[in-house]
Amino acid sequence: MVPELHEQWQKLDFTKLFTRGAAFLNMDAQNSILNPQGCLTHERIWHGANEPGGSLHNMLGLAAVCRKLDMPFVWLRYDRFIGEREPCNEMDRVQYSYWNREYPGDQQRKVWECDLIPEVKAIMRKDDLTLVYPGWSIFTGTPVDRWLKQWGVQTLILSGYHTDWCVEMATRHARELGYMPVVIGDACGTTQPLHDQTLAQINACYAPVVTTEFAIKSIAMGSPARGATAPV
Repeated sequence: MVPELHEQWQKLDFTKLFTRGAAFLNMDAQNSILNPQGCLTHERIWHGANEPGGSLHNMLGLAAVCRKLDMPFVWLRYDRFIGEREPCNEMDRVQYSYWNREYPGDQQRKVWECDLIPEVKAIMRKDDLTLVYPGWSIFTGTPVDRWLKQWGVQTLILSGYHTDWCVEMATRHARELGYMPVVIGDACGTTQPLHDQTLAQINACYAPVVTTEFAIKSIAMGSPARGATAPV
């Protein structure tokens, strides 16, 4: 459930945020999470994701609207096996070894886990940026910040998985770097109650959390959306 827009964000002009200097960033729309055969199938985030109102369905709808603005698109993927193969320290070695201790897949299978799902590949364009990030922040060990600055981006339209890990980390790190992230809450996913709890925390502390419907309407309005509240 997407929380009501916190009062601290009420005076933001969302139409301006979404239509001037904005980029679309999605995290981890990949097989490990969104394919029932993925290694995280037990989380069941894939269940209903591409049905009306589901996180993937909402993200694809939002992407279609953002495409009309010719904004930059960034598709990010997390490889949980990098830390296993190339641990940076003893803590990495122990944690990743524990996570993957019963994983039966070979290297080919591990590459598949990290690959984007077909629904995303179908809407990608050759100019889209797509890359793997090795940690939990999309900005650590990647050229994402450099590309965004090169494009003149200020607003980050964020969606993806997991809400309580990579989405929250991206939001917090983006604010530290001076960007204006907006989290599209119903285009994100993780297990409950962490999904709702994390969206509430982000909305209260770091960045606005809005619905896909609100984002699309704000983009379409073409005039300031001051004082608007995000529909639940």
